[in-house]
Amino acid sequence: MRLKKHRLMRRKKNRVRNSPRAISPANQRRIRFPLFFLWGLFRRRRHLTLSSRANRTRKTKPKGSRKVDRLSHLSDDLLSRIVSELSTKESIRFTSLSKRWRDIWLSVPALDLDFRDFEDEYYLFDFIDKFLELSGDRDVKRFKLIYDANEHDHDAFVSRIDGVVKRRVCSLTILNRIDAEDELVRLPVSLYSCATLVNLTLYCVVFDAPRSKLISLPCVKTIHLEAVKFDGPTILETLISSCFVLEELTIVTQPEDELGEVVRVCSKSLKSFNLESLREELEGEESVDRDVEIDAPKLEYMSIRTYQCGSFIIKHIGVSAKVHLDLKLDVEYDDPSERTMMSEFLSAISTVRDMIISAPTLKFIRGYSEFEPLPQFSHLSHLEASFPKPSREFLPSLLDCCPNLQSLVLEYDSLSETDEMKFFKVPLCFQSSLEFVELKTPATIMETSTKMKLPIYFIRNCSVLKKLVVSEGSDNIIRKIKKIPKRSRRCEVVVAKQNYKAVAETYSLSSAMY
Repeated sequence: MRLKKHRLMRRKKNRVRNSPRAISPANQRRIRFPLFFLWGLFRRRRHLTLSSRANRTRKTKPKGSRKVDRLSHLSDDLLSRIVSELSTKESIRFTSLSKRWRDIWLSVPALDLDFRDFEDEYYLFDFIDKFLELSGDRDVKRFKLIYDANEHDHDAFVSRIDGVVKRRVCSLTILNRIDAEDELVRLPVSLYSCATLVNLTLYCVVFDAPRSKLISLPCVKTIHLEAVKFDGPTILETLISSCFVLEELTIVTQPEDELGEVVRVCSKSLKSFNLESLREELEGEESVDRDVEIDAPKLEYMSIRTYQCGSFIIKHIGVSAKVHLDLKLDVEYDDPSERTMMSEFLSAISTVRDMIISAPTLKFIRGYSEFEPLPQFSHLSHLEASFPKPSREFLPSLLDCCPNLQSLVLEYDSLSETDEMKFFKVPLCFQSSLEFVELKTPATIMETSTKMKLPIYFIRNCSVLKKLVVSEGSDNIIRKIKKIPKRSRRCEVVVAKQNYKAVAETYSLSSAMY
């Protein structure tokens, strides 16, 4: 009896000792981990049990309710749209993954070919022939060819391009890497009357003179020509004027291009015009580009890059257009006829709202201002300019011609000791409209005087200035700039960090072929 009572008392003590109230906080922390660990194992086991039950349930479902490969069940039309975004080589590889897809690439109305993917030009021509044969009478909406034959077969090449043009092509791109004079790559004359063509991109090819004067490209909206030759001085002008809905035109010239004496652009529908010269890259600065004449009353954007000529005439341009001028005119300011040409040029661009001008362009504008007054740029709201050192004193005079200027970006490297004395003139826009100014100087220029002169000029004279952005410099210079007494109480000085180097924009197609 005593033994039984002793055992009962011992069990009671053990219950009290192991109860949560009897466990110390330290022991509770030691025990909590294995309890949660065991609870996690239980949940994991329960999850596995439920998963196995679900798997057994799935096995009992009929075959029609199982998951299927959605990619394999895409419609042929949708697959054709996917394949059309690939090159022809990639589309053939993609469609070879499934037997059902094997012939889908033939239904894609596009060819994107690179000569380097073929053994020679005859394999290329044979591939084009088979594609056109197997595709029946379907349209070829897009055709692109990078061509670099070892031995150019003129008749065979023209025949294939002619076959593509007659398939109602909409986008035609030919990038030719053969530049030998005895192996010029010529285009078929049927291209002059392609009624479906919308986009035309050509590099290093030749336009033969049309057999008849009838040239009609009623649907062409975009033309990009680089290193293109024309067998006639007026073919380019006729080609442009025959595109009745042309909106974007890009011409990249080389010294040996046969464009005629004048690059004449006459279009009533043109909205964007880009003209770039590769003269300096190929022959240096001694050569001169062709003269230019523009008559485009709806032009909204014009970019002229690294171009040097004797005459640049703008008859009409869109009001409130945006222009980027990197242009150098070889003119004699003493010649009244050349000054008249410059006067008409400046009057034509005086209606623009956004303008970027390079140092060579600013130089000849300054030279003209010494003989004749500059026109008023009343619509100009944004101006970016690169100032060469001799033209810094010209800055107040130029800004005085922009009474409604709102933002200004200036790029300069240094100032002479006398430049500060010539900033006596305060333009009208300083008091009425100029709210943003950015001053760009190279990181290598660390002189305090160079970094301080222009900020002082703008901060002390601009009464409506809201933000002045200066290039990163020493802390001492930045502190001095921020302490300058401000004419505008709302003016904020911001330091722009120069973490990257700007890359010159180009429209050249040569990089697309390598």
